[in-house]
Amino acid sequence: MKRLFHKRIIRELCCNLWRYLALFLMIALGMYIIISVVGAAETIITGTERAARQTMPEDGQFTTFLPLTEEQEAAIADSGVILERSFYFDIKMADGSLLRAYRLRQRTDLALVDTGRLPVQGNEVFLEKRYCAEHKLSVGSRVEIGSCVVTVTGIGSVPDYDLPVAKFSDPAANSFLFGIAFFPDEQYELLAGDGYSVEYCYTYRLDGSLSHDGLKELIRGFDFEPDNALVSFVRAEDNCRLRAAAGDMRMNKSVGLLAGIIVMVLFAYVISVFVIHRLQREAAVIGTLYALGVRRREILGQYIALPVMVSLLGSLSGAMFGFGRFGLPFQMAATYGYFSVPEFEPVYPLYLILYAVVMPPVVSAAVNFFVINRKLSGTALSLMRNAQRSGGGGPALKKAGFLRRFQIRQMYREMRAGITVIAGMLIALLIFMMGLDCAVLCRNVETDSAETTRFEFMYLLKEPPESVPENAEACYVELLSKVYHGYTMDVSVIGIGSANPYYGAVPEQGKGKVVAGASVAQKYGLEKGSRLILTSRESDTDYVFTVTEIADYAAGLAVFMEIDSMRELFGRSDGYYNMLLSDTALTLDGRRVNAVTTKEDIVRSSAVFIELMRPMVLMLTVASVIVFLAVMLLMLNVMIERASFGISLIKIFGYRTGEIKKLYLGGITITVFLGAVIAIPVSKLAIDRLFPWLIANTSCGMNLEFPPYLYAVVFLGVMAGCFAVNRILTCKLERISPAEVLKNRE
Repeated sequence: MKRLFHKRIIRELCCNLWRYLALFLMIALGMYIIISVVGAAETIITGTERAARQTMPEDGQFTTFLPLTEEQEAAIADSGVILERSFYFDIKMADGSLLRAYRLRQRTDLALVDTGRLPVQGNEVFLEKRYCAEHKLSVGSRVEIGSCVVTVTGIGSVPDYDLPVAKFSDPAANSFLFGIAFFPDEQYELLAGDGYSVEYCYTYRLDGSLSHDGLKELIRGFDFEPDNALVSFVRAEDNCRLRAAAGDMRMNKSVGLLAGIIVMVLFAYVISVFVIHRLQREAAVIGTLYALGVRRREILGQYIALPVMVSLLGSLSGAMFGFGRFGLPFQMAATYGYFSVPEFEPVYPLYLILYAVVMPPVVSAAVNFFVINRKLSGTALSLMRNAQRSGGGGPALKKAGFLRRFQIRQMYREMRAGITVIAGMLIALLIFMMGLDCAVLCRNVETDSAETTRFEFMYLLKEPPESVPENAEACYVELLSKVYHGYTMDVSVIGIGSANPYYGAVPEQGKGKVVAGASVAQKYGLEKGSRLILTSRESDTDYVFTVTEIADYAAGLAVFMEIDSMRELFGRSDGYYNMLLSDTALTLDGRRVNAVTTKEDIVRSSAVFIELMRPMVLMLTVASVIVFLAVMLLMLNVMIERASFGISLIKIFGYRTGEIKKLYLGGITITVFLGAVIAIPVSKLAIDRLFPWLIANTSCGMNLEFPPYLYAVVFLGVMAGCFAVNRILTCKLERISPAEVLKNRE
């Protein structure tokens, strides 16, 4: 009997080869995407952990207004803290980019060399890899940096600039505009003498004898020189630049594993529909086998074996391609093109191999068991008479015409296939809407940033001039932070006057009142009257604000206060300011300026999102179209096969192919139409709710609105796919012969 069952499995596979081949390709494609995405994420995460053993990444960093004294540094070292000076200054290059100059480090955040070597002489430099890629620099290139011309001796990365952004509050990395350079001591001192504003940053590693808070209290207890103070204190877990790639990949890993299970359940259910169709076709044979003493579990195993085999082979093939040359490396290319990390060796974790090998066949077996088992519960006599339920005749429709009654009852009879089509359409739309939201968000970030940035130059000052320069607007800015979905984001609190021409905000007086920028409101779900809690990293103080209005400002995360109220809140003197806005370039002492940002810089930085997300948008779009068309084609094909006797019969009565198409395929068109009307807004709402969690580590707004015509475009795309599938299946209708009705049937 087992040999007979094996022959029947082979015969079923040969008779429906194209159907099972399509299912095989769908499963292989789904598993390829999931394994490549999750495998790439695991490679980046594991590679970052392994690289940390060589690079000695910091546990945190702090900045002071003036350098610490040798006695203060010694006091910190005596407390069991590995402390290193990481002083830097920014150099404006001839092409408009910003190059941040450091000394070579010895104790923390060590450089990993991809090509070349570290510099040893005064006219040599080590450059960060993403900056070199954007500026077409290689080992041996001669570069003019400041007043010196130096030779690039090495290219690589450093752990504290995984995400190469100049400020923690920058929404995205643009490596054409910003890079890192490391010099030997002699060359660093030579450049620093040209009058740049030096940032006195210290990185540290803890040995367990002192905590972050303990170190902060130790620093606060120092007897600082006049005008010196702790400016910032950032722990490693709050540093968006540190381990940024691994943090981004953890989200990809979680979403990918969950998506794989959901998609596999859908494919398994699609397979079960085919198996049920086969059961109904072979009911008499099954009844005969029951009468001969064959047990249900043996028959059940026969019908489950082929779906499990197809699932296993499909998942294995997809996993092989996912782990292969066109899988992991392709997915990691986007990471290497944005983050500044070494090129890691691919890893093949055991759990992911087991996921690819075990999960698909187990899910397929489980779904098919629960769906098929009930169909085999009839008696031997009822099965031999082929007394299977057909789904009923449907509701009474006395007033409807013949065509409409037939379509509705056909839909009722094929409810299982209809539900599967809608489920497939919903999953496809969720995938498609995720890609569409990515594209819309990137476009909105670029356009909103350009439209709401009204200044041409922004100067962040270390020491403000005694009087505000002509044609400039003085502002006061403080960086506070907010933890959101496990990520710490910097929010700029900007103090402005009531007549500030550069921000579309008019804040009220009061130490607890702010006007929220549009990006902050979108990201944190704020509206008028909401409470916003922000934290100072330096003082560990929580500030509770009430949002009085929402301002039209989207270039970064910012809220606005009345400047005098803000000075009072943070204990500043009357007239204090540390930021200047202007329509024209200002002439300022370079030592007084921390950073200069232009409107062009903001627009170019926001535009990087589009280039970054384009491969993902394309992949999600293609995958969604394939899932939708494949599920619909397979389900409608089964419906036609199941109705072949009825189609043959009405052909004898003279019905033409076009009329038969309306009777048997018109109902599914209505199903798709109604399903699309419901599923499109539902998928948009679901992805909009999910998106803040997916990009919680990005310092940008969440403007996911797109024009109403896009809904119409998506709807027309769904219906076009439906009509294309109908057109393909019309050929199958034409091939059904009227002689089909003359066959012997119970």
